Amino acid sequence: MHHEGVLRFEDVDVETVKTAALLSHRVERSDDTHRVVVDHSYFTAKRAIFEVSGPRSEQVTTRVVAAVHEAVIALQTKTVEMLASVNAAVINSLDDQEIVHSVLAEVMNVLPHADAGVFRLFDEESGYLIPVSHQGLSDDYTHYRLQPSESVSGEVFVTGVPAIHNGRQNIIDAHRVMSPESQSFMERSQIANALLCVPVTAEGKRLGTLTTLCFSPRGTFSPFDRTVLESLAAQVAVAYQRSLAYKNAIATADRLEKMRSDLEQKNTELDRAVQLHDEILRIFATSTSLIERLDRVADLFGVEFRFENVLGVDYCSHGWTDQRDNLEQIVEVAEAPVGFFHFRPIRDLPFQRALFGTLSTFVALDFVRDMSKLDVLNASKRSYFEDLLIGVERHGRFEEFGFRLERFYQIMVAKVSTPTSPDNQLYLHRSQTTLQNAVMLSNALMFHQDDEIVVVLSASTASALARNLDALKERALFLDFRLGASEVYDLSAFHPVAKLQAQRAAECLVRRGQTGILLHKEMGIEALLSGRGRKEIIDFSHDVLAPLLQDRKYEFLFETLRTYIREGKSAARAADILKIHNNTLYQRLAKVEALTCRKMTNADDFTLLSIACQLHSAYHR
Repeated sequence: MHHEGVLRFEDVDVETVKTAALLSHRVERSDDTHRVVVDHSYFTAKRAIFEVSGPRSEQVTTRVVAAVHEAVIALQTKTVEMLASVNAAVINSLDDQEIVHSVLAEVMNVLPHADAGVFRLFDEESGYLIPVSHQGLSDDYTHYRLQPSESVSGEVFVTGVPAIHNGRQNIIDAHRVMSPESQSFMERSQIANALLCVPVTAEGKRLGTLTTLCFSPRGTFSPFDRTVLESLAAQVAVAYQRSLAYKNAIATADRLEKMRSDLEQKNTELDRAVQLHDEILRIFATSTSLIERLDRVADLFGVEFRFENVLGVDYCSHGWTDQRDNLEQIVEVAEAPVGFFHFRPIRDLPFQRALFGTLSTFVALDFVRDMSKLDVLNASKRSYFEDLLIGVERHGRFEEFGFRLERFYQIMVAKVSTPTSPDNQLYLHRSQTTLQNAVMLSNALMFHQDDEIVVVLSASTASALARNLDALKERALFLDFRLGASEVYDLSAFHPVAKLQAQRAAECLVRRGQTGILLHKEMGIEALLSGRGRKEIIDFSHDVLAPLLQDRKYEFLFETLRTYIREGKSAARAADILKIHNNTLYQRLAKVEALTCRKMTNADDFTLLSIACQLHSAYHR
């Protein structure tokens, strides 16, 4: 009929804001022509206008209206069938990624005039609506993130109200709230001719938005499309939430399984630890020394290790060799480290950890017991020495604590810088062990009290004590001790004086800030400085020698004076050491006298200068 000119028609775009959800028509008659206006805009966003002419206009008009009704019903029927297929293909999936990446294909199948689409989900951590999938758009769209209230999708997400925009200008106008980055992206992108966006909501919580686009010149979206897309979005939301719940349930099940597996493993390790505990308990109950016990542990379990503690014990199993990839197990007593096990990792590392963890517990208990014994032994030695000080020899010349009274004696006192922590007693024990290993003479009584270690040495000859002192001086270079030594004596009544001499010599080294050994007889004038602080002594020497020390150009005069004094006022020897003429020496000494206002010929002045030079040399660092 259209070709014969009996029927003419056209589609007209209609604003969909106030479109009713029904199909209506009206007929306008003029002579032998009928003008039929059929409003199907709710379903298509368009209105169709027909013009019918000829003798059968009434019948044709009726057929035209019926045909439009049939077409709309067919559209509805097909759409419902497609929604049902979506429900079967996507909605029943428990894979959230499958839902995310398949939903747009299903949308474009249900709405065949949709050319592209994007599915956004809200990311709570970043606060953005992020495209999780898109179709029919450039790859750059993956990075097109929106804030809530931004652009059409952001506004729909915040308000929960779907949006339909038909026409390019309407779409441009709808993007009024945009960040500079999003605005720049829009300007680089192709603008669609129609846009439909609906919220994706489940259980009252908005998850994101679902947007479809149409790029056809006359493409439009209708309220019916919106209803269809809303229905699809609701199904997607429910499916997505269900998939996440399933995913969480799987994760929970995995965690429970891991917890069960971990618990089973821990129970196994606990059983092994109990077995280890019993076997190590038998070793520690039957063996005598710590070295013997560690030997039995190494043989029984076939492990190689090295052990060291703060009291100087250093044990290595038979096949041990030091390597860089060793593991370490600390032995602690009252949270203070007292020893270390070093071992190489093996395949069954949990067993190894359990073994050395249990072993360290037994060694710690052993250490506490040994420390108690050491404290008792130390107190006994101190009591024995106090008896010696007051002249009580409890067993005559018989041996006690491995010490016997010979003819000659010497007392040493070592000042130890103990830490201000609760393990200072432990530090004293360790320092005493170190000093004991350095003393060559075996006949020695050694104990500690307060911040010092007292050593009483006895030998049948004075030369034996001298040899011991010489050997100790060499070793003292590697020890962090201030060790004072008394004179060698042969009268037991001299013990109190000897102890005082050793203490004063040790205190002298403390004042000097030096480590090493100092004999009391080598203190010289410093023997009179007991009770004086280091700063007082330095200030005294500086006051006397100030004219020579304050200006670097007079350093050579100070060196001349010190050499002259050290050489016993011998001008010849001093000039020879300084490599100058005797006359030059006397000229320099004259300048020293002028600067210091002291005369070399005056006994008091020379004594003062000598003392100041000696103290400056000993204390200046």
